Amino acid sequence: MLKKMGLPIALVITALMVVLAGCGQNANNNSAEVNGGNGGNGSNSSNSEAETAVESEWPDVLRIGSLPMEDGEASRNADQFAKDLGEYLNIKVETFEGEDYNMMIEAMRSKKIDITTYGPFGYIIATERSGAKLLAEMSNGPGTEGTSVIIVPKDSPAQSIADLKGKSFLFADPASTTGHLYPRATIMKELGITNEEVDTFFSNVSFSGGHDKSLLAIANGDADGAATCSQCIKMIADAGLIKAEDVRVIGESEPIKGGGALSYRGDLPTDLVEKIREFALGYAEKNPEYFKALGVAGFFPGEESDFDGVREVAKLLNMSPEEMLK
Repeated sequence: MLKKMGLPIALVITALMVVLAGCGQNANNNSAEVNGGNGGNGSNSSNSEAETAVESEWPDVLRIGSLPMEDGEASRNADQFAKDLGEYLNIKVETFEGEDYNMMIEAMRSKKIDITTYGPFGYIIATERSGAKLLAEMSNGPGTEGTSVIIVPKDSPAQSIADLKGKSFLFADPASTTGHLYPRATIMKELGITNEEVDTFFSNVSFSGGHDKSLLAIANGDADGAATCSQCIKMIADAGLIKAEDVRVIGESEPIKGGGALSYRGDLPTDLVEKIREFALGYAEKNPEYFKALGVAGFFPGEESDFDGVREVAKLLNMSPEEMLK
């Protein structure tokens, strides 16, 4: 099976990703505690008994998961999101850092975190394994679906995916939609090969651990080809990690409907979920820089049907979540 490749720098593409706190991870624990953060939502005594009963079920601490960000500004923006959310809810909000999608899914399943943003395929697995539910979608808005791209170093002789036969290739993360799922399907369709034959078409297939790591490897000439998201090149170049002209696109997937899925643990109180959704959908107006650092416009309303295309691609690959996460 595919193996993980350890490269030194990490930059998350989506914000608020989950970390496995308490499961052997070295986590940064940044808390935003506002007005005492006592587990309520700042309601006064005029609330009805029914409302008070619901509100008493709010957790004392709301935990947001994230992956490490190399760009200092992006990290500061993530901390600002937690601070602003804590103020809006009038409870304590903590952020943690983790490593990969599998850990994010496990953390929500074991109730180590309450909300996070998954990629589309990670979200599908999280709904099955962790009871995750959709709060909103992080994207550039309806009708602006992104794609997955196959990239090579700028001076590579390869002009098409077929030219990478016998070469080394990087996927980002086993549960990444744009860094694994869609590009794998694109390779299968373009070359007319099976899922199993993808691994033998290349001389070596590895998981880099993230879009930033894949892009760095290609920009530095450490791999012959890689898969990433279409907006990742500009975003990571803007962060100063690579020069956009150091990579070249030689293949592209179909548009991918269903953006980053801001998700919540399904057993959170309904009124808390609605307050978080209300905050998220209005956050672009409050802090546009947060989304600028991520290369998207903001959070938008979403539907489960938005992820049907991703589910179809997963069926095409005929791989179980367990196989995809190895």
